[in-house]
Amino acid sequence: MGACAEMSGELSRICDITAHDLARIHVSYCNDDAKRTKGMHRQRTQKVWGHTAHCGWARLLLNRARVLIIHGLAHRGANDAAMPTDEDDQDGHFFFNHPEREGYFAA
Repeated sequence: MGACAEMSGELSRICDITAHDLARIHVSYCNDDAKRTKGMHRQRTQKVWGHTAHCGWARLLLNRARVLIIHGLAHRGANDAAMPTDEDDQDGHFFFNHPEREGYFAA
């Protein structure tokens, strides 16, 4: 899932398979239309996965903000340590948005 909770084609296919199995079980107990039941289960599954993705993204942003407050540039300046420069600030923003590249540029 992406940053805006967009899903890949593979995840959409998994959702379709899940909805198909849930609809098959539902239709075996109830005398409902299989196609309509599958659509209902697909919509429910996408809704739950979308909410989970948004909650995960919000949790990631809150954790990153917490790390920046505790260990970030503002914390260093408050302790009379070296004040951050513009260059430090640019690196901080880059690695905040791209955490997977943090060790990539290290010499």
